[in-house]
Amino acid sequence: MLKSPAVRYLAVFLLITVTFFSVLATEWAENAFVIPFTSLLVDACAFLIGIFDHRVVADGAILRFTDGRGAVEVQAGCNAVEVCALLTAAIIAFPGKLRYGLIGAAAGIVALQAINLLRIISLLYLSRGSQEVFDFFHHYVWDAMIGLEGLLIFFFWTRWQARKEAADRAAAEEAAA
Repeated sequence: MLKSPAVRYLAVFLLITVTFFSVLATEWAENAFVIPFTSLLVDACAFLIGIFDHRVVADGAILRFTDGRGAVEVQAGCNAVEVCALLTAAIIAFPGKLRYGLIGAAAGIVALQAINLLRIISLLYLSRGSQEVFDFFHHYVWDAMIGLEGLLIFFFWTRWQARKEAADRAAAEEAAA
């Protein structure tokens, strides 16, 4: 049954995904990784915004305006940790060299988190206006965009990996000749 590459990929992907999400669901991971990482995201947003706008402060998982007119709390699910875990599982499970998988996963996580910073910052500014507009962007637009970005990163990575492996084969054939 596992002779099919698609079935083998799906089995490995599911195993890695279940492992990642099982670890992320523990209190240890929450305290040792998720909470500090979320605070780091909020601090990074405050730093980036502070370059242009000094009215914003970070307080743990909360990013807020000092005038009290707008704030966001970055909770589990808003820190893109789950999307990063899914992307990493998809890349690592994909057939090919582990080294290319690790490079792809690292680059993908950086790209996802860069977009997530923009997401958090935009939601902070949207929080100063209409609650309906904020809710729409928070629950629909940005959730879809982060998921789509993860999917696009995976597709671009598979193309990059295929080119790298073709180049490796060509170099090996040339060296053997």
